[in-house]
Amino acid sequence: MTDETPRPASRMQRMLAFIAAGLVILSIVCFFVLMIGTWLGAGPDQNAGRGIWPTVELLPLAALPIAFVLIIVLLVVSLFGRSRQNRKASR
Repeated sequence: MTDETPRPASRMQRMLAFIAAGLVILSIVCFFVLMIGTWLGAGPDQNAGRGIWPTVELLPLAALPIAFVLIIVLLVVSLFGRSRQNRKASR
């Protein structure tokens, strides 16, 4: 039985993972802020179209798809890294 140590994550993999996680967390926070703001009465007839509210409303619409793409890229990079590691180990 061989004693293989797993390959540590590269700097790019860690960056992709942290950026994707940060975007998801930021989107979830914005979602809860919108829910609480609506519950407190910041509806469209109030001043919800001014200030930071448009950004809070639109951020999850852009950040979640970007995070999804980053997770797919992370998966592909990880698969290529494992493939390269397996090729080196089989030599």
